[in-house]
Amino acid sequence: MDESIPKIYVQIAVALPVSGTFTYTVTGDLADKACVGKRVLVSFSGRNVTGYILRIIQHENRKGLKNIINIIDPYPFFPPNMVEFFEWLSNYYLYPVGLVIKGALPTGLNVNIPAGTEMPHKGWLDRVGLLKKVFITVKKGTAIDRSLFDPKRSPKNEGEFLKMIIKKKEVSLQDIKKTFTNGGYLVDKWVKKGFLKRSLRQVARDIEGENIFISPNPPPLNSKQKEVLEKISGKLKEKCFFTYLLHGVTGSGKTEVYYKAVKVATELGRQSIIMVPEIALTVSMASLFKARFRDRVAVLHSALSPGERYDQWIRITKGEADVVIGARSALFAPLSRLGLIIIDEEHDSSYKQEEKLRYQARDAATVRAKLSKALVILGSGTPSIQSYQNAVIGKYGLLTMSERILKREPPDITVIDMTSFEGSPAVQDDSIISPPLRQAIKENLAKGKQTILFLNRRGFSSLYLCRFCGEAIRCPNCEVSLTYHKQGNSLLCHYCGFRIQPPDRCPLCNRENLKAYGFGTERVVDKLMEVFPEARVERMDRDTMRYKGKVQQVLRRLENCETDILVGTQMVTKGHDFPNVTLVGVISADLSLNNPDFRAGEITFQLLSQVAGRTGRGNVPGRVIIQTFNPSHYAIIAARDHDYKKYFSQETGLRRQLNYPPFSSIANLRLLGNSRTKTEKIAQQMRIKIGNILIKQSKGKKDIEVLGPVETPVAKLKGKYRQQILIKSRSPRYLNQLLKKVENISAQILSSSGVRLIMDVDPYQMM
Repeated sequence: MDESIPKIYVQIAVALPVSGTFTYTVTGDLADKACVGKRVLVSFSGRNVTGYILRIIQHENRKGLKNIINIIDPYPFFPPNMVEFFEWLSNYYLYPVGLVIKGALPTGLNVNIPAGTEMPHKGWLDRVGLLKKVFITVKKGTAIDRSLFDPKRSPKNEGEFLKMIIKKKEVSLQDIKKTFTNGGYLVDKWVKKGFLKRSLRQVARDIEGENIFISPNPPPLNSKQKEVLEKISGKLKEKCFFTYLLHGVTGSGKTEVYYKAVKVATELGRQSIIMVPEIALTVSMASLFKARFRDRVAVLHSALSPGERYDQWIRITKGEADVVIGARSALFAPLSRLGLIIIDEEHDSSYKQEEKLRYQARDAATVRAKLSKALVILGSGTPSIQSYQNAVIGKYGLLTMSERILKREPPDITVIDMTSFEGSPAVQDDSIISPPLRQAIKENLAKGKQTILFLNRRGFSSLYLCRFCGEAIRCPNCEVSLTYHKQGNSLLCHYCGFRIQPPDRCPLCNRENLKAYGFGTERVVDKLMEVFPEARVERMDRDTMRYKGKVQQVLRRLENCETDILVGTQMVTKGHDFPNVTLVGVISADLSLNNPDFRAGEITFQLLSQVAGRTGRGNVPGRVIIQTFNPSHYAIIAARDHDYKKYFSQETGLRRQLNYPPFSSIANLRLLGNSRTKTEKIAQQMRIKIGNILIKQSKGKKDIEVLGPVETPVAKLKGKYRQQILIKSRSPRYLNQLLKKVENISAQILSSSGVRLIMDVDPYQMM
């Protein structure tokens, strides 16, 4: 090779399921274009694949290195300060760094081309790209007035058309055609006359449903909000890493504190990420910040179309946004001057991704902030046990807002013991609505107030079974009962989506008269419409909110008092503020309480407290009625009494005894196979290998506990039989070392077995 040709070396992560990074050379003109964060095309294992430049290496002694084929991008997709974060995610969650980056970037940007295949036409590298629109403007040096056209011979709307062009100075051709049916003709006419001109330029796609009117003028803060903000501002000015847990009860005004904190960060020249647990909640949060920061706000979440997400990402990389708002994927926003990360409702399990890269966005956010010397604010009315424990031991700073704004009283909570109604003729239809709750709804309707009813189970009936032999109709792919949905008259599996019409006969005993038992949100709505026929009832769950913009429509009707009763799953428990909602009913507090999960009590307390927080946000005090068969459970009593500290004390006492987080780190090794016997056999082999590793391991083995293998609570899911091994360790470092050794030996154990291993670090879904 000619030594005069410029040559550099680059460290590349390829978008494939392979560990580690790889070194390539870059020569000629491409050497000047290479920089961290750009995608490249490289040859790898006989095919051409997408890679990402992680580092530029000036000197490399190895010979025989391959040249990159091409540099894909004119600009980088992520800044250099994110590389270390990607590598941490890869190391901690045991996931290839190239796939970490691939998952972080907008979809449609990665392609694999078999070696020898002819390169496609120019522009093949992006399946999505910036949108281009035609704009119409008045040509420089010309002037338009009414004397230029004859109103008798010209179209009637021509004057109006010209007036719009002159007033707005620049209008998209698309908008002109929407406004005027003959818009295309009018544009052509005046372009030919030489008065108007067309120009093509890139624009960002409009994000539908992202606008709710919010006053751009923030309300004044109360004394407690000011006190909290003062501490946050002080830390921001230090420009160093720190984490605050903001324990603010629902309705205490955390959002306004978030806004003021972001404002301070922006004034200091730093950028901010705000994460919310549900995509639906980005609407109100983004609207608030857009009203005050205007076009300096970007939105990132998985419900955006590929083009919309691409546009937002490019805006961020170009430095056109100071604030990024979204669900957990907003954590990957390519901000180069990151100074603040806010995680609202930090306790929410939605921050844990349950597929591919199984990361916990809340925990990962603290690592990204540490690498960027940024401040983290974890906000919640019901903090996770882990975060509050970190505050107790001094790892986090604790900020408390224990009162609602305007000194509003917390809602009065009544717990209804459903066992007391068993056998009573007053209670029928599976005790869906107890007499006290029914009476409270009736009184609320009479006052013109609104009600929210919470049930964390969708569908019409939870079981469809034979009245003679008791056999339930089950999913053939999953070992779960199918849920009956009245709408569509179908039985549906909520895990894999399997759907059938209800059978006429029992598959076991071949008798007729199968019946639906239990209830979900759909049945609750039916019952309400029967009991309160004049009430306007709506349902909010995954079955009814499938289409884009549907959540916003339902919430807007509730806000406009066009809905009397809203029935929903946990979608209704988070972040919504409706002053006219004065009653909340929890249909069954026992569903989450009876889950086979060590976090069952925590989840129950959080759900009850969060849904209770939806009421009493106006001038009228709120009321909450909780129906349960376990009225003496400590989580329910603590929620009734608004006593987080009492709940925390009891829960941590149990966790400490059983060595569960936050007093240990855990990992769930889940094995999935087509054969139950084979999967069990492989799981046993894996357990023996882990035992052998611990015998040889000199450090940390006493701090590690291995449980299993056992069948998972749902033993078969989506056609796969499932076994799991749970590993606990008092040291995250020792656990990580063990998991890496397990990963190394798993290849030979799993080879040709038809069994797959999933390693879930810090698992949240134990089913």
